[in-house]
Amino acid sequence: MKRIRRRLAAMITTVAVAAAILGGCWEKARVAYAVEFTVTEKRAVLYSNDKTKVYEAPDTSSKLVTTVARNLPIQVTGITSNGWFRISLEGTYYVPGDGLEEKSTSPGAVITGMDIPTLTKGTFSFFKSSELNEFDSDDVKDMDANTYIKYLDSFLMGYAMPEYCILQDSGKFLKTVYDSEKEKDATVAAMTMQAYLINYRNRYLGDSLAGPFRNEKDLKIALNRSIRYDIMTFRAVYKNSAINNDETKLKKAMENLIAQMKAEQGVSFTCKMEYGTYKDSNGSDTKGWIIEFTRQD
Repeated sequence: MKRIRRRLAAMITTVAVAAAILGGCWEKARVAYAVEFTVTEKRAVLYSNDKTKVYEAPDTSSKLVTTVARNLPIQVTGITSNGWFRISLEGTYYVPGDGLEEKSTSPGAVITGMDIPTLTKGTFSFFKSSELNEFDSDDVKDMDANTYIKYLDSFLMGYAMPEYCILQDSGKFLKTVYDSEKEKDATVAAMTMQAYLINYRNRYLGDSLAGPFRNEKDLKIALNRSIRYDIMTFRAVYKNSAINNDETKLKKAMENLIAQMKAEQGVSFTCKMEYGTYKDSNGSDTKGWIIEFTRQD
């Protein structure tokens, strides 16, 4: 029962709910229950209330799966002819028509379903598991950057509750950081927590491509990551004591690396290379190779 309740709570999405989505079916969702039914396909997000009960079928005599706490977003996939909402919960379940309701959202605060794939461009099904809710900061710390980005994507796509998401750089829960920053920053206060996570995730992804990288293996990981997340052009810093500022050695190393990528992934890159000054993690000026990679499919 606890797992089902968690999964239901995890169906968090930021699709805007409009009364027009439900159309004339909204009043139809409040009529008496019956065993025989048809379903009108409708997609919306509604919110639980004090009457939210989840059943296996749209009939009160069917098995009661669970009851749900108030104010949780629920993905509606249809409305039955006998006045129930059909919902998606890693399967199909039903909620009586008076068990879900609309909820207003702040203008500009909602990230639509079309925006999320564009902004995240990743593999969203890697962590489709209730175990996400039990991860601690040590588990997150042990993840490599590719895995961590997919971990963030799993929360963005509603596979786990954002309240359980841990930010790798601080080891703190997303909700803790978000609540703290929105008290001090009006821009953050105007965002949903999901929008804040998208910004964090994209900053983290950008940092994971930037370097500085100390060997070809790490640089290769960045190139693979850019392929996975459909990033066409990015700049990275490369520092190698065997190369230093020797342009001939660097060119040979890059040619070798790009040949490996072509053989392994079927994708090649061009690169512009410049030995110059960049800011390190402490904000100090330091020297290294600044390389701009552009993917050539």
